[in-house]
Amino acid sequence: MDENSFLRILILSMMASEPVIWVETPEDDWIIESIKHYVDEKSMRFCIEEEPDFDALEKVKERTVIVWCNATTQDFHRGSKFLTRLSRRFKTELTVIILMHPSQKRPECLLHIPLLSAPLPTQDARRRFIQQTLGMYAQNAERLERLTIQSAGLTRSQIYRILQRTIVEARENPRFNSWDVRISEEKKRLLARDMSIEVVDDSATLDDVGGADELKIWLRQRQAVFSDEARRFGLMPPRGLLLVGIQGCGKSLIAKAIANTWKFPLLRLDMSSIFAGGTDSPDAVLQKALAVADAMAPAVIWCDEIEKSFDEGADPATRRLLGHILNWLQERRSNSFFVATANDVRQLPAELIRKGRFDELFFVDLPDENARAQIFAIHLRRRHRDPEKYDCGRLAIEARNFSGAEIEQAVIAGLFTAFEKRRELTQDDILDAVQDIVPLYKQREDDIKRLREWATERTRMAANNARLLSYFS
Repeated sequence: MDENSFLRILILSMMASEPVIWVETPEDDWIIESIKHYVDEKSMRFCIEEEPDFDALEKVKERTVIVWCNATTQDFHRGSKFLTRLSRRFKTELTVIILMHPSQKRPECLLHIPLLSAPLPTQDARRRFIQQTLGMYAQNAERLERLTIQSAGLTRSQIYRILQRTIVEARENPRFNSWDVRISEEKKRLLARDMSIEVVDDSATLDDVGGADELKIWLRQRQAVFSDEARRFGLMPPRGLLLVGIQGCGKSLIAKAIANTWKFPLLRLDMSSIFAGGTDSPDAVLQKALAVADAMAPAVIWCDEIEKSFDEGADPATRRLLGHILNWLQERRSNSFFVATANDVRQLPAELIRKGRFDELFFVDLPDENARAQIFAIHLRRRHRDPEKYDCGRLAIEARNFSGAEIEQAVIAGLFTAFEKRRELTQDDILDAVQDIVPLYKQREDDIKRLREWATERTRMAANNARLLSYFS
């Protein structure tokens, strides 16, 4: 529900003289302003109360709208009898609108009163608000657009405080150019309170992924589809991607690389925290996490090793959570992109991998020889070594059937050897480490071949030559 839809329902409720309207909102000002604008037009009596006089309210004779804000749980208990009586009246001249922060819990004696949840500001509302707040700094159109996108998921008051602090920084430092960084820092601080979803910081891009050429092409084609121009062209933003394949082949790295390449925040959905639940039910925790993800859109939401949470033999409660995710994947309107990874997709229920849930299902196989050479070069470069000084092609041949994670460990083991001997890393150091590592392929060859066989007709291959290679491995 956007702000316009919310206000329409709120105003209709006031027009219908509903006695009690309970609104859950993280901030009051814009709602109070909207209510006041409506009641002024209708010449109603209007007042804002923090400690209502319930005896006086019982005697109201003219059409009156009361906004009750900043109430505590103790206040609610004190006014529960009055609110209960008022809510049961067939006809009344009084409407009490209660504004309550989402962190507060309603007393059980008042749960019969319907609840309206106020949405966070839309992109257009944020753009207008940011432009007004920035003043002369809003003349930079690119900055304004970046801040509008990055501020998704924040309230107006949160945006205002961040921008005011940032304006001070910009005035003191003419070279200051970290506007969207400040927005990102604030989001991380706010999400730190929610253990089921977290902002992941990682600098990986698609250039840090060896091989997977077909998948990279697919992702780059969809990078610009989250724009208004794409919508006018007739394209809708992609919903998500399911990455399945052999352990250690870079599925999690790809999820991180998508977010950085698209310049979206990466939100990791922690299913173990959701199942733990705490004081709330897992259903409530999951719905809250997905609502946060939608509010922060455009964003990449990453669920790692999803088969461990939703296997084929899951109990009814777990399958109900799966239903929430499937419904969200199908119905959501936000620019959220969901990336799920799985080591063994055969454990997943059929409804999760059915066509239409995800835009595509890619199989990430062990890297071929060319991809292995790329991965060796990536990990050498990451550790401040020039790949041109090593024969990555030879290393790739010797590391046949190695996963990307195993190649990384070979480079690290070689570095340990060189450091112990107080000399520079050599080709032989890495080759010796390759010989010492027993790859997962040798330990689970039959399982890997069965997984490849399953994937051959059911998935799209992440590497353009992976389908051919699978027949010869």
